[in-house]
Amino acid sequence: MHYDTTIKELLLGRPDLILRLLLGEPVSVSRVLTTELPKVENLRPDLLLELVDDRIVHLELQAQPTRLLGHRMLGYRQRIRETYQRIPIQIVLWLGKGPVGIPEGIEEPGLLFSYRVVNLQQMDTTELLESPFLEDNLLGMLGKLADHRPVVARLLRRIAETPPPKRQSWLAKLVILSGLRGLVPAVKEEIESMPVEIDIMENEWLAEIFHQGEEKGLVKGLEQGMAKGLTQGLTQGLVQGRTEAARWMLSKQLEKRFGAIPMELALRIESADLQTLQRWSLRLMDARTAAETFD
Repeated sequence: MHYDTTIKELLLGRPDLILRLLLGEPVSVSRVLTTELPKVENLRPDLLLELVDDRIVHLELQAQPTRLLGHRMLGYRQRIRETYQRIPIQIVLWLGKGPVGIPEGIEEPGLLFSYRVVNLQQMDTTELLESPFLEDNLLGMLGKLADHRPVVARLLRRIAETPPPKRQSWLAKLVILSGLRGLVPAVKEEIESMPVEIDIMENEWLAEIFHQGEEKGLVKGLEQGMAKGLTQGLTQGLVQGRTEAARWMLSKQLEKRFGAIPMELALRIESADLQTLQRWSLRLMDARTAAETFD
């Protein structure tokens, strides 16, 4: 999912502050550990971070309800311990909008196992929002807020101040995360009211997100999302639709053969054009590992 890759990227960019909020103590990350855990089955946690005091923090992201998470977390714990010779601190971040839909462990005959589940929508993220770093600010948007609208407006103002190449990347992250809180219409309205132009149509991927929102009734009028002309919009939509279909198919094929996709490979898939995706799909047929699929 887009949100999964985006949040991992933000956490990798600025992990210290949110870890301090989650752990309740000052911490500093010394390195990001590989999530390739050697076993016959391909078991890959979302994020493994090593602190300066040698402790390992395992962060798992979950936005969909599942009753089977406990056994998966236990499997991660065992593999991490075998690989790094340390017992990890395990935290699951619940990113969904509704009630927490995941267990906090396993309690059954002969087995008692637990980990922390943090409901991000009930978390005080004031420090993240006040941070000078956009990575922290975007994660803070997912926390407990009385009114998301001013936060969205402030984030857009900050994004508008960044250089154009980075501006589109930050805007993409904002749109993805706003989808977790049903804020895509608010983002679009704020963009349209800004004195500094941020053209979502410059990014095909962003344009598609807004068009999807229009189809679901989240924004008004398909014509508003096609301000550069009907012909251009239809052509762009056709190309983007084929590209997204190719991304989805390649991701599913990789997951079926090799298990969960590493974040760095998922990011490459998200940024690839249609021709590149088609080339990788052909390479996948002969690849012995997920990495061999890519140029």
